[in-house]
Amino acid sequence: MNKDTECPCQSGAAFATCCQPVLHDHHLAATTEMLMRSRYTAFVRQNAEYIQASWHSKTRPKTLNFDDHPVTWLGLEIHGCQQGSVADSSGTVDFTCSYLENGQLCKLKEVSQFLKEDGLWYYLRGECRVIKEKIARNSLCPCGSGQKSKRCCLTK
Repeated sequence: MNKDTECPCQSGAAFATCCQPVLHDHHLAATTEMLMRSRYTAFVRQNAEYIQASWHSKTRPKTLNFDDHPVTWLGLEIHGCQQGSVADSSGTVDFTCSYLENGQLCKLKEVSQFLKEDGLWYYLRGECRVIKEKIARNSLCPCGSGQKSKRCCLTK
């Protein structure tokens, strides 16, 4: 599978069979992990409509503006899930996502809480911390391109 067809959530599946169907139909997120993966993919693709729709109304921001914090998303790693299956009404997902922002490698570590209402999972809130690392200009770019950072993502 190549980068063009691989799902951004790094499940190993093709986008067309992984997150794409869920982004078109929120009902297809049967578990908290599926919702988490689809929300990450929505952030990568700047799909504010899906992010808002899958965010619980009690904690949902009024707007999302991707221009405020332009980032290059690098990957998602799911560490574990507590509950959040088809039969549950709540659950958590422990994950780390990596991204580049302002010349720094950032790792957002979060434990997200989800609630199911009327058969749909919603992101409620998360406890998170961000770890930032300066990227040396002559080091290989963390995006995986094989190029030096100064000729790749640091030039964006």
